[in-house]
Amino acid sequence: MVKSAGTADSVAAWLGKKMDVSGGTADSPTLNGGVESYTPTDKPGSAGTSIPNTIWVDDYYQPRNTFISAATTWTVCASGCTYSSPLDAWNAALNANFLNGAWLTISIADGTYNLGNQFFTNVTKTQYVRVVGNTATPANVVLNFTNTKGTNLGGFSAYSGGRIGMIDGVTIQAPTDGTGSLSSTDSLGRHIWNNQSYGAGIQAYGAGSSIAVGAHMVIHGLYYSMVADNNGGIDAPQGGVSMSLAGDVNAMARGGGVIVCTPCTATDASDYTDPDIQLGSNYDAERGGSLYIDGSTGSKSLISGIVGLTGGHIWAHNTTFTGSLIAASGQGAWITGNASAEFTGCNISGYNIGVNAVNGGYAAVDTCRIHNNIQSGITADGGRVTGSSATIADNTTYGIQALHQGSVVMFGTYASMSGNGTNFSVQAAGVESTSGTSYTASSMDVQ
Repeated sequence: MVKSAGTADSVAAWLGKKMDVSGGTADSPTLNGGVESYTPTDKPGSAGTSIPNTIWVDDYYQPRNTFISAATTWTVCASGCTYSSPLDAWNAALNANFLNGAWLTISIADGTYNLGNQFFTNVTKTQYVRVVGNTATPANVVLNFTNTKGTNLGGFSAYSGGRIGMIDGVTIQAPTDGTGSLSSTDSLGRHIWNNQSYGAGIQAYGAGSSIAVGAHMVIHGLYYSMVADNNGGIDAPQGGVSMSLAGDVNAMARGGGVIVCTPCTATDASDYTDPDIQLGSNYDAERGGSLYIDGSTGSKSLISGIVGLTGGHIWAHNTTFTGSLIAASGQGAWITGNASAEFTGCNISGYNIGVNAVNGGYAAVDTCRIHNNIQSGITADGGRVTGSSATIADNTTYGIQALHQGSVVMFGTYASMSGNGTNFSVQAAGVESTSGTSYTASSMDVQ
């Protein structure tokens, strides 16, 4: 029973409270709730606050730089910047999330930064990170990697599919006073290296790993300047990378790795730690690795300016190689073990042998100038050399030499051969006196 009027539960009052239902379901209900103020007062730490207001936390305590959704720059300098250490900035980038293809630039101010670890990534998202110093004067931004002795650490390392979007405008170095990778240098300029100190300034290791390198880079004092290994890739298509004071190799492409650097400069590569196993080349492609280094230069190498081993592939057009670390020793180009190289337009001088194709190695030397070498300008020692319009001149002993069934075929070249001790030396067929092995003659066709 509902009273007709005059009380809180009268008919009129109940009509204002009613809800229409159909089959137990409300028909078009109207719900009115409270309103929360956007400006909270229960900030964390306030007296009597047990649970912080989530709006205040979201506004003021969201992890900094978690999301990179638009072009962003973090600055690095001694004080007053986003970060004071380039490595701190890099590690923060590893923890960031990149949206909509947005790039993050870590901009490093002039100065020397002593770093106890390397820049490491094994994730693809760092392909959106650029590390940039002073592109006008990269010598002004020095990344000094102090923990390379006995650790095999380097400078920048992308492993197992990791990627680095760009490195530019910096000098990557390790100490050369014995506390870094390098132990000492002898009176002839040959380097002795600390044990287990074989890191690289820039290394990409593993399928899918890649590093892009800008045109304003200096790498100095690490056992390798650049290494692309096990199908990794380093891409410096504008060149501009200056590599010096290395051990085994300045720039190595190994195990299917690829290096593009057009052009780069490489100098002062030697490892004399064990005199019985001497190393030191400016460039190396081995075990199926590939080098594309058109226009590059190499000098002061203990073993070779450029070497191709075990199926390595080399494109080195218009390159210049200007002499060994030790006078009258080493090879300008040493191509062996079924490796192949194109040296169109090259200039090679100042070695014991200018171009040496050995044990199935192949070298093409079209329009090259190969001169002022000691034993020979060209030697095919069980390998093959071809070319046209080359200049083979002023080599002390032989202009062209063929040994152990080696083959040389040159066109448009004979007329330019001058100043050589003897233009040609070809090994005849015969029988090896110790083993009795019979071999055919080496061959040479120079026109």
